[in-house]
Formats: sequence, C-alpha cells, structure tokens
Amino acid sequence: MGSKRPHPDEEPSGHPAEKRQRTHQPHGKPHGKPFGKPFGKPQGKHKKPKRDVDLESINAIKKRARAIERLLARDDDKEDGKLPANKRIDLERELAAHKQRIEDAHFKKERSKMISKYHMVRFFERKKAMRFAKQLERRIANTTDPAELAQFKADLHVAEVDIDYAKYFPFMEPYVSLYAGVASGPKGEEEAAAFARYLRTPRPPMWKLIEQTREEGDAALERIQNRPPQRTSEAETEEPPAKAGKPTEKRSDKKEKNKGSRPERKAEKATKAAKQAARGGGGGRKGAESEDGSDSEGSDAGGFFE
Repeated sequence: MGSKRPHPDEEPSGHPAEKRQRTHQPHGKPHGKPFGKPFGKPQGKHKKPKRDVDLESINAIKKRARAIERLLARDDDKEDGKLPANKRIDLERELAAHKQRIEDAHFKKERSKMISKYHMVRFFERKKAMRFAKQLERRIANTTDPAELAQFKADLHVAEVDIDYAKYFPFMEPYVSLYAGVASGPKGEEEAAAFARYLRTPRPPMWKLIEQTREEGDAALERIQNRPPQRTSEAETEEPPAKAGKPTEKRSDKKEKNKGSRPERKAEKATKAAKQAARGGGGGRKGAESEDGSDSEGSDAGGFFE
C-alpha cells in the first residue's frame, strides 16, 4: 500500500496565504442593494404626468372645461391671484375652445335628431313632387292647346320647386308640410284634378325663399339647408285658430282689468262691507223692535216686573 504525499509546510510563492472571505447574499437579490422597503418618508413627491384631453370624448371635454372654470373662479376669489398672467390667458383660451367644441357637438346632436324626425315626410313629399313633374312633362309633350300648355308649365315649375323644398328645407327648423292639408281624391281621379288640388294651393314662406335661391345654384340651397335655427320659425308664427263659442281674450287685457292701486281696492272693499253691514243692520233693527214690542206688551199685561 502506497504512502500519502506529505503536505508542504509552506505554500508555494505567488499564492496569498489569506483565505478568501465570502459574503453571504440571499438568492435572487443583486449585490450591494438593500432588499425590502426603506424606512421613513420618501424624499420627494412624484407628480403624475399631465394627460392630454381626449378631444373625441365630449364627457372628457366637459370635465376639463369645468375644472378650468373652477380653477379660474378660485383664483378670482383671492385678492392676489397665484396664477401668472400668461398661464391665465392660456387657460381662458383653452376654456373658450372647449366651449366651442361642446356647442358644436350639441348642434350636431340636435341636427341628427331633427333629420331623423322629419325624414319620412320629406321623403314622401319629394317622391310625390317628382311623380307630378314626370306626369306634367308627358302632358306638355302631348298637348297642343296653348292655354293648357301654359297651365301645365306653371304646374311643372311648382312641382320642381316642391322637389327642392322637400330636399333643401333647413334641417334645424320644424318642417312645414306641403301636401298634408290636401284632401285625398277618389280612386279614378284624373291627373288634371290632382294637379289642381296639390300644386295650386297656397305655399309657406320658405317655399318663396327656395324658389328665389334656385337661380343661384345648389351651393346657395345647401347654405339654407344647413343654416342655424332661426328665433322665429314658420311654425311658431302661424297662430292657431280660435275655438268657436269662446271669445279670445289677451293676457294684457286681463291685466288691465285687474289693474288698480292698493288704496282703491281697499276703498272698494270698505264700501262693500259698509253696504253689507247696512243691510244686516236694518234686519237687526226690525228684530229688535219686535222684541221690544213683545216686552212692552208683556209689561202692560202685568208681566215680568210685576
């Protein structure tokens, strides 16, 4: 059996005699960094990054506009505002832009609502006017009588204006129908009678405006179609017919009747009360006289005091 090689008493040159000291580090943690949350308050606050307003969302625009209004109102309440002049000007401009966006969104919503409300009646009246125009064109081509020809041409002009009226009537105003008040005729009615009933009736004021604007082109008609709502629309200017048997009385007339100073009304009440008291007092006197007569008669007959 072989013998072990003896361990040398001295290490060879070039190797340090000191042992390497290993520092114990937990698994998964980098060297030199403490693990866990640090004690104490943080050194500084981390501000949230400023987010841009979502211009596609009307709710976000309204929220931002309200926030700017509150900020400016708080700054106005203070004697010496903290907002710098340039910051305040920027906020006011931003607020004006947001208000304009809100107004535009409201206008678009009301516009789509009015379009959907009157879409059917406008569509049917435009189709009916187009049918009248085709029938009149055939009549004009086959007519030789000059009087009938002139009448058919006038009816054709009315039908063409009716088509533009149903198409270019302002979207933001209540639509005034052309054929709603016309009574329907019998089934076997001639075309001439139908033309007379539908095309020779009075037209609303907007019809005249569209007739004049047709000469300027489609661009002018589209401006009428997309114009903002007027304060007094045609439907509001037409006064409803008064009911039979009930005379109409204006509110101003009622006010004039009830008008009067307070002392005058008090004097009238006092005179009425005096008259009523005088009437009641006369009856009381008569009752008192009858009672006195009965007492006197009782006394003569040796009544109560005897």
